[in-house]
Amino acid sequence: MTSYKTQQHRLVHRGRTFHFVSYDGTPANEKRHEVETGPTWHLMLAGKRWMVGAQAAETAPEELDRQFAAWLDSHVFAGAPAGPFVEPPVSAGAATLAGPAEALRAIGPPVQR
Repeated sequence: MTSYKTQQHRLVHRGRTFHFVSYDGTPANEKRHEVETGPTWHLMLAGKRWMVGAQAAETAPEELDRQFAAWLDSHVFAGAPAGPFVEPPVSAGAATLAGPAEALRAIGPPVQR
């Protein structure tokens, strides 16, 4: 049994709240041709999770904010105009989509207040 402790990190970026969770790595599986992986961070959104990157030991929260914001800009907000956003309500249909950018598109355009 492993002594890995799951971590969580919330980030407000461009007016939306994002939830990141770390998961322990997986052992190699030769039958499925899968290599061993180390602990990784995942974005939790619309009932799904997407791998963000490897988890480094003892990373400061400010550094996690910077890394996750850069990942969101390149994977979720690519091509979206920068500006103040207010988080719209999540729709049930977003859980069936292929990626985090599609999930954000499914919940509708940002609401300006």
